[in-house]
Amino acid sequence: MSMAFLSSFRVGQDTVYPDHLRARLHNFPLLQDLGDAALRRLLGECNWFGLPGGTELKRDGENAQALFLIVTGSLGVFVKDEHGARRMVAHVGAGETVGEMSLISGDKHHSAEIVALRDSELLRISPQGFEALITRHPRVMLNLMRVLVKRLEETTHNASDRSRPKTFAVIPLQPGLGDEHVSHRIAIALSEMGSNAAVLDRQHADQSAEWFSAFEDDHDVVLYRGDEPDSAWTHLCMRQADKLLLLARSDRPLPQRPLDLPSHKERAGNLPELLLLHPSTGERNLPEHFALRSGLFESHHHIRAANANDIRRLARFIAGRAVGIVLAGGGARGFAHIGVLKALAEAGVPFDHLGGTSMGAIIAAGMACEWSIDELTERVRTAFVDQNPLSDYTFPLIALVRGKKVSTLLQQNFGDVRIEELPKPFFCVSSDLTTGRIHDHRSGALWRALRASVALPGILPPVTHHGHLLVDGGVMNNLPVDVMRQRESGPIVASDVTGEVDLQVKDDRYGERPLWWLLGQRMRGTPSIISILMRSGTVGSEAQRRVVREQADYLFEPPLPDIGLRDWKLFDRAIAEGYEHAQSVIEKKGVPLTDIWTEGPAVALPHRQAVA
Repeated sequence: MSMAFLSSFRVGQDTVYPDHLRARLHNFPLLQDLGDAALRRLLGECNWFGLPGGTELKRDGENAQALFLIVTGSLGVFVKDEHGARRMVAHVGAGETVGEMSLISGDKHHSAEIVALRDSELLRISPQGFEALITRHPRVMLNLMRVLVKRLEETTHNASDRSRPKTFAVIPLQPGLGDEHVSHRIAIALSEMGSNAAVLDRQHADQSAEWFSAFEDDHDVVLYRGDEPDSAWTHLCMRQADKLLLLARSDRPLPQRPLDLPSHKERAGNLPELLLLHPSTGERNLPEHFALRSGLFESHHHIRAANANDIRRLARFIAGRAVGIVLAGGGARGFAHIGVLKALAEAGVPFDHLGGTSMGAIIAAGMACEWSIDELTERVRTAFVDQNPLSDYTFPLIALVRGKKVSTLLQQNFGDVRIEELPKPFFCVSSDLTTGRIHDHRSGALWRALRASVALPGILPPVTHHGHLLVDGGVMNNLPVDVMRQRESGPIVASDVTGEVDLQVKDDRYGERPLWWLLGQRMRGTPSIISILMRSGTVGSEAQRRVVREQADYLFEPPLPDIGLRDWKLFDRAIAEGYEHAQSVIEKKGVPLTDIWTEGPAVALPHRQAVA
C-alpha cells in the first residue's frame, strides 16, 4: 500500500489478506498465541484503513467505542492543560492499541484527541467484533490487561521517553538547499554517540508504509531529508516526522509565506526548530524577517561552517542528551560557579544549554558567548573586584544605587549581542512585579536581560519591559532548573551557591541600637542595609528552590564557609572552593557524568544524583 495513496477499505471474510499484515498481527502483544484461522476470522470483522500524517482519528459514530490496532506508523494522544494549551501525553507506535479504555468502560465521551503523527495503517475492531473475539479466545482479554499495565508503568516512569521524537524531517526553507549535507552530518554525530541513525532522501519516495515502518523500527533515529521547500517528497517527510527541523541560510531572508505545516504539528503546539547555516565560522547573523517569524519556531540552532561542535551539540539535542547548565544567584558566592564550570570542562562535560539567575545568569551568559574559563574569570574579576558596580549611590527614591555602573559594565562585556545570536541556547529569569510571575528571557538584548535578572529590589532600580517592572530573578526563582526542564532536551547539571544560613547577628539588640552607636561600631559583625536587601531578594524563593533542586540530575553545592553575598574581594577563594568541591565529587565519588552523552543509544535521563 503506497504511502502517498492510503485509503480506507473493507476487508471481507473471503479476502486474500496481504502476507505482511498477518505477519505483523502475529507479533502484536494483544494477539499473542492466536492461530492463523483466528486471525483470518478477526480480519473478516475489521476495517483496515490508512490515516495520513496529521489527520485526526475521529471518535464519533461507530468509532466511539471501537478498538484500533496500529499496523504501521504512530499516533499521538493530545489533551488540553489548565491553560488551554495542547500537549502530547502519549506516543502510540506500531503494534499497540488505542481506544481500549472506551471499549471496556462503554464511555462515548472522549477528552483526548488522537492524531496520526505520520502516515499510518490501522485496523478497526467494533465492540461486537471484540466481544466475539474474547468469547472464542479469552486469553486476548488477559493480553489486553497486560498491555494496559505495561503502558501505565511506562507512562509513570518514562513519560518523556515515550513522547521523545524518533523521526526528524530536515526541511529546506529556501531553494537550493537540497544538496546541503546537514542531515548526514547529524547522522554521523549520532552514530559516534552510539545511536543507530540513518538518513532517507527522495530516492526512497516510492517505498510502502510497511517499508518505512520497518526501517524506523530498525533504527534509533531516522532523518528524512527534504529536497525542495514545496515538493511532494518534502511533504511526505513532514508527515512522517515526529519533529521538524527547518533549514535556512542566515545570509538570505526567511520566506514570509508561512510554511504549510501538517495540521497535527499546529494542534500539538509542537513547533519546528530552525537550523541556521552560517557561511563563516565566526559569524552568527540573524536573517531578514527573523524577528517577524521567530514565533513560528520552538527554538533555533546556529550551525557555522566547518564547526563540528555545532553539529555535535545539535545531535545531542536530537538524542535527548544535550547537557543543560543552571547556575543560581548568590552575589559574591556566585563566583564559585566559575570553579564548578572549570572542573566540569576538564571532565569533558559539554555546555549545550545554559541558564541562570542574577550572578549565575551573568556567568552562564559568558559561557553561552563561548568565552573560555580564563576569559570568563578575568572579565568577572575586572567587573566585580577591580571596581565596585554598586557604588553609584543616589537618593533612594527607587533604589540605593543608580544602576548606571552595572548597566555600563554589562554593555562593555556583552555589547549589542542579542540572546538569539548567541552560539549556544541561553535564558535567564527575572521577577515580574506587575504580574507576580517569572519572566523568562530568551530574546532581546542580552545585557538588558541580565540587568533585569540582577536588579535586586531596593538596591538596583527595576528594569521596565512593555510597562512591566522586572527585578532580580532570585525573588521568585533563584535556581531555575524547572525552566530548563521545560525543554526536556537532556540531563541538567545545577550549581547552587545559596547556602542555608547567610546572615547572622551576634547582637540581640542590633535593630534597636541608635544611629551613633552603629556608626561608632562601624557595623562590626552586623549586616548592613545592602546585605539585608540582598538576602531579602532571594529568601522568598527558598521553598521554590528546594522544589526545583529535585529536578536536577546532578546538583553541586559548594559549601563556601564564611563567604557572604558582598565578599567581592574573596573572588579567588570562592572560585578555588567551587573547583575543589566539584573536582573532588567528580574524581573521588565517581559520578559518571560523561556517560550521559557518550554511551549507548538510549535517550533515558539518568537518575538524579545529589553531589553535595
